[in-house]
Amino acid sequence: MTAEQQPERIGRYVRMVAQPGRGAALADTLLRVASGLRDTPGCELYLINLSADEPDTIWVTEVWADEAASDRALSADLGEVGIGEVLELLAGPPELVDLRPLGGTGLPTS
Repeated sequence: MTAEQQPERIGRYVRMVAQPGRGAALADTLLRVASGLRDTPGCELYLINLSADEPDTIWVTEVWADEAASDRALSADLGEVGIGEVLELLAGPPELVDLRPLGGTGLPTS
């Protein structure tokens, strides 16, 4: 398969705001999601970040081998943690920023 034929790697930043005072619970839940994705095919990075100045705001940094890998993993039950557990902690819908990862330290090369 040539570089032109390979599926395009995708990335995403996801900002989630928890219900007031529930930021730690959301972070813990998302860390369990990340743990469940550890051996998921196509998941290259699933990093949970707590905002330094907003204790109820969590950022997720994702990198996937391609769109299909992301769709398969995130439409599944997310391991032992269902998407419902995440959604019930949110104050509103997640905000997504789609990206095209180019490379860098810590990102596996194709």
